[in-house]
Amino acid sequence: MKYLIAAFLIVALFTACTENQTPQKDSKEVSMLKEKIAKFVPVEIQYDETLLTDREKVVLEKLYRASKIIDELFLEQVYLKNNQIKSDLLSKIANKSVLSEQPELKLELDLFNIMFGPFDRLEDNEPFIGKDKKPLGANFYPEDMAKEEFEKWIKDNPADEKSFTSEFTIIRRKNEKLVAIPYNEYFKDKLTAASNLLKEAAEFSDNPSLKNICFPCGCILK
Repeated sequence: MKYLIAAFLIVALFTACTENQTPQKDSKEVSMLKEKIAKFVPVEIQYDETLLTDREKVVLEKLYRASKIIDELFLEQVYLKNNQIKSDLLSKIANKSVLSEQPELKLELDLFNIMFGPFDRLEDNEPFIGKDKKPLGANFYPEDMAKEEFEKWIKDNPADEKSFTSEFTIIRRKNEKLVAIPYNEYFKDKLTAASNLLKEAAEFSDNPSLKNICFPCGCILK
């Protein structure tokens, strides 16, 4: 009889708890982020590893590592604050108590990685993290520089026109002046690391075109 009473109490308690557990509705922000992410379909790129020789596997691995560095460069070029935003998100997500209170953080990071920044590329770069608008010149120009200032500088300094309008320079302020810095100087560390990986890949490759590869922003490979 005691066992029957105990069993009855357990079932009653379980039933009561189940009835009280109503699904929580997503917040407006969570629903918005899920809707944006749902527009993209994850695709896993697979290949038959048995078709590659040992040398080709080395080439593929080094090309992959070089491409990840290029991803880092692009993230920096898109927006000055990108690295800080990503670092902050990762730090908050690592704290389980913070994540439980702010479930949108994981979704923000997922969408950030898709968009390479806090701006929705499908919605005229509207911000989904914070309220700052994307600078018109991305991170290629000082964030506070207007188009008129750029044009005036070239007009007043015609000798700078070629370097300032080059596709491979970054414009920065230095000593109250504007200067054009070539990619292979401004991004020297990352470009050198990527270049070394490409050189190493070329050494293992039997493909002539890969042996002649170079970066258009400075022809680091020679």
